[in-house]
Amino acid sequence: AKISIVPRGPAGGVTIFMPSEERLNSGLYSKEFLENRMCVALGGRLAEEIINGKDNVTTGASNDFQQCTQVATAMVTQLGMSDAVGQRVIGGNGQGSSGPFMGRDFMGQGAPPVSQALRQLVDGEVKRLVNEQYQRGMTLLKSNMYLLDELAKKLLEQEKVNGDELVKMINKAAAENKLVLPNKVMATAGFVGEVVDTKKTQCLHPDKPAM
Repeated sequence: AKISIVPRGPAGGVTIFMPSEERLNSGLYSKEFLENRMCVALGGRLAEEIINGKDNVTTGASNDFQQCTQVATAMVTQLGMSDAVGQRVIGGNGQGSSGPFMGRDFMGQGAPPVSQALRQLVDGEVKRLVNEQYQRGMTLLKSNMYLLDELAKKLLEQEKVNGDELVKMINKAAAENKLVLPNKVMATAGFVGEVVDTKKTQCLHPDKPAM
C-alpha cells in the first residue's frame, strides 16, 4: 500500500493498494476483503467530515464513491453476497456467456427483465453495504484520532507513506496503548485484507496478520 497527498486529477491525494501474491495467483476475494476495501475507500471523505465538518467537504472523494458503489453493486448483483437478494445474478452481467446459468436466457436475448421491486431491493442493499462501511470507518477514525494526526504530520513532511511505514505507526500506537479497536475491528483491516485476531497481539505486519 502507498498513501500520497500529491494531487491526482480531481483527487487531493490517493491510497494505492498492491495485491498480495496469494491474491494475484488465486484471483479470489472474500466478502470481508471487499467490505474492508469499501471502508478504506471512504476514509478520505470521512477525514474531511471529521476535520473540516460536513459543510466543508470537497469533491475529492468522487472516485472513491464510484469505487464503493461498484464494489457494493457487484456484491449484490453478481457475487451472491446479499442475503436479501440471494445467490443469483441480477441484470445479466455474465459477460461473454450465452447460457442461462450466467444471467442470460436460452435464446441469447439478454437477461430476464428485472422488476421494479427487485431494483428497489438491489438499490437498498447497495446503500446498506456502503452505509455500514461508512459508519464503521467513522467509528474507527474518531476512535483513533491520534493515529490520524500522526499520519497527517508524516504526509506533510514527506508527501508519501508506504505500507511498511503505516504498519510501524500502527504498531507504535498500539505499544503506547493509543490504538483503539472498537468491536475487535482492526484499523488496518483494509490494508491486510482480512480481520486480524486481536487476541494474539496488537502488532501487525502486512504479510503476517499477527506476530
